[in-house]
Amino acid sequence: MAEMVDSDKEKMLKNELASDMVPDTPPEMPSTALPDEAKISIYLDGLTAKAGELNPKLQNCMAVAKPFIVLPIQIAMCVAPFYVWAIKWVAITYHALPKNAIQAIFGIALCFFGGTYVASIAAIEAFRQMGFDKVVAELTVVYSQIKLVAKNNQADDVEDKDGDGIADVMQITPQELGQRKVFLAMRSISDPKRLQTAIGALWASYIAVLATLRLEFARTTAFALGIVEVVKYPLLRILSTPVLMMLNSAPASMRLSGEAAKTWTSTIIESSLVFIAVIFAWYLQMIISAFYSGLRGGKMFADGIVALLFENGWMKYVPFVSQPFNPDESYLDEAVGYTVAACGFLFQFFSGFALPFPMNIIFLPLSIIEWFLRIQISMTANPAS
Repeated sequence: MAEMVDSDKEKMLKNELASDMVPDTPPEMPSTALPDEAKISIYLDGLTAKAGELNPKLQNCMAVAKPFIVLPIQIAMCVAPFYVWAIKWVAITYHALPKNAIQAIFGIALCFFGGTYVASIAAIEAFRQMGFDKVVAELTVVYSQIKLVAKNNQADDVEDKDGDGIADVMQITPQELGQRKVFLAMRSISDPKRLQTAIGALWASYIAVLATLRLEFARTTAFALGIVEVVKYPLLRILSTPVLMMLNSAPASMRLSGEAAKTWTSTIIESSLVFIAVIFAWYLQMIISAFYSGLRGGKMFADGIVALLFENGWMKYVPFVSQPFNPDESYLDEAVGYTVAACGFLFQFFSGFALPFPMNIIFLPLSIIEWFLRIQISMTANPAS
């Protein structure tokens, strides 16, 4: 009975999520001001104070870096509504288009951009094999609770109980603000146990996917470390002197001692070699993945287009195709698929696996996820890394 109740709740949450995906009007482009810097500063002051309780040096570091933290947060708050609005339209389009059209669109995207997002595509495939429906159900639960917290937080940010024209959250200390927001989140979450279960399930799924990716791309990291082992000692002999001279060129009050300078010289050189080798190994992996994604994406595009033309009776307008058309005896899908695959691979290779404008802006969130996954894989795939 409990499982049936949980299933009914998940269905209600999915329906609620689907209703939320109806896109609103486009957000207005900010023209004169970024989001409230003072409000962000209060949150950062609270974090800085808490960091100072753990380590005074960490507090000083956060205080110095505060201007460089505020601006990225402001920019993210500016552009986030546009990505949310665009994602909603993508979801609407996905559910509106025929299945064959979706297959063709995904195939052409995989063909031209598959090598760029090698880790992300592998992660999606791993999630799909490990129970994608269950992951989506847990994400739906987390999203519904986050939406409740965000709604109440938005109302709390403008609350003015004393009627002095200034929001109450702007008139309290950073520590009080942190406590206020924590308790606000606790009051807003309607089902803490279900949220805890969902987050735990998502975390377990992520760990399982990361373990799968580590095994899949272990040879990439091993290849990079192998390169470092081969070239490390010759390059240490060549580069040690100029790096040591650079360290010794610092002012006398900041200069390292002789033994410390030698230790840091070898550390800097070896770390730089590992970084360069990992990038080179991932570049080779992208070439392999671009070739594979080109073939697979080209086939998906060709199958989707041919099926779409055949189902709608448009095949008679296609030149050089015998009529009546028989998909089992025709080489049309192979010709289209291999041609598109070749174009996609060449495009990726000669563009250096970099997305052209404006695609690089549109897919920026996915690019951030891609680099995050690569760092996770490279830094954990081999203990020596």
